[in-house]
Amino acid sequence: MSLEGLVDEPGTVLIIGPSKAKVAGGGPRVGAAGEWPADLMRARADILPRSAVDERAWLPAWQRYSGHFYRNVGDALPDAAASGRLLILSGGYGVARAEEPIAYYDRKLRLTDWPSGTLEAALLHEVHRLGARRVLGFVSSSADYAKLLHRVPWDVDATLITIDYHQGGAQVEVPKRLAHAFAAAWRRDPDRMPPGAVAVPLS
Repeated sequence: MSLEGLVDEPGTVLIIGPSKAKVAGGGPRVGAAGEWPADLMRARADILPRSAVDERAWLPAWQRYSGHFYRNVGDALPDAAASGRLLILSGGYGVARAEEPIAYYDRKLRLTDWPSGTLEAALLHEVHRLGARRVLGFVSSSADYAKLLHRVPWDVDATLITIDYHQGGAQVEVPKRLAHAFAAAWRRDPDRMPPGAVAVPLS
């Protein structure tokens, strides 16, 4: 599938993964989780206490992570977060809006942790709430994040942008290139898509 035309536009929901590396600390919780399906909130309440969560300090979800994607994405990330159309997949929260306050936690996303259909329903809930016409996901094809996006019964145009990379240092290079792909999409500049970027239809 060609990457031509796969740039951000109004009406697109963007989805990214978290990172193991996180920013500690934060401040008092400002704002709430917002309206999420009850199944997601119940699952969070079950999983977070088993995820080394520290609810004494909070940060917007997009500021909590500090892995290679987050170090390389530049100002496209805060701009996308401010748009209200950016979602972050999470081992502790399942799905979080980019500006939603979250605490520090330590848990990799394992689909088996979450009741069947809960995360898929949460993603569709947000797409419908926003009236989105399209979804772009930016995650590694080998992780549970991509498996989740493939399992969602999308009823809008949905595409996974991932990186085809089979050399040494993939744990650094893949998230770095995903960050550059995200920035290229957000800036509507497909010519700046990094080497190895591929688009996989999800719907």
